[in-house]
Amino acid sequence: MDPRFAAYLLVSAVLIVTPGPDMVLVARNAVRRGYPAARSTAFGVGVGILLWGVFTAVGLATALAASAVVFSAVKLAGAAFLVALGMRSLWAAFRTRDVPSEVSQPGAIDSWGAFVQGLAGNLLNPKAAAIFVAVVPQFIEPGDPPSRLAAMIGAFVVMVVLWLNAYGFLIARAARHFGPRIWRTLEGLAGALLVGIGALLVVERR
Repeated sequence: MDPRFAAYLLVSAVLIVTPGPDMVLVARNAVRRGYPAARSTAFGVGVGILLWGVFTAVGLATALAASAVVFSAVKLAGAAFLVALGMRSLWAAFRTRDVPSEVSQPGAIDSWGAFVQGLAGNLLNPKAAAIFVAVVPQFIEPGDPPSRLAAMIGAFVVMVVLWLNAYGFLIARAARHFGPRIWRTLEGLAGALLVGIGALLVVERR
């Protein structure tokens, strides 16, 4: 592996493990529905990252980052999405007394629903575009073959999915192991974080 690609992987790893909307959404679904939902959410995020990578390759992500109107529209849509999910989690945390079962949980989502949430949450996060626009070009040089860019995007997607799967598994185990009190605490914390991140997206400048 050449040093430039290794440096890219290191920077990517730091960005991936930095807490953000994707991690909070995975945690929320891990608490609400267990690891299967967390896994589906993680794969949804991975597909979203893959699409952002494709957008970067064809220049769409750069156009998004350069357009204040488009950036603001995506930001507001993403903020509304996160706040809505966060409010649902807060409501569930306050009204539910027992650990929900896999089949009877109020407001539970199936694997497809969790996948769509992960995909939508990532695509409605303009920061995902900003990462590719700001970071990927730093490790590309004139004359690099298209396969190198494809490998960089693919590596980022694989790292994201693996990390979110491991993270979601641990959150789901904690929610199941420690009982109703920790379930309500994690549900409420995930909801509050989603609402907070959504609010920050509204006031954040480009």
